[in-house]
Amino acid sequence: MIHRFVCDKCGHMVEDENTKIVHVCPCGEDMRWDLSGHCHFRGDYEHTSDALAIHPDDIPEHRAKFPNVDILPDGRPRFTSVRQQQRYSEACGFTKRAQKTRSLGRKRIA
Repeated sequence: MIHRFVCDKCGHMVEDENTKIVHVCPCGEDMRWDLSGHCHFRGDYEHTSDALAIHPDDIPEHRAKFPNVDILPDGRPRFTSVRQQQRYSEACGFTKRAQKTRSLGRKRIA
């Protein structure tokens, strides 16, 4: 998986597979891990979301509204792509906020 890191000070962006290090921008600031849907997965993607689960009684209504999103009998949606999950979340009124990486226990690179 390729992750995107962004500097809030100057806007510099880096893509890297390694999330165990703190990425340092050329301007000297720590870069934050951008989780706004720009991750690139290698290979197949399948994700079942507990956070977006619905009550099992609402499954028929869900299938009518979101026919392209598979729903498990317990009410958890199953996504086959990051884009599908992002569109579903947006249609439900949810938005992702960018998350900063923690620097504890990580190596700094320049």
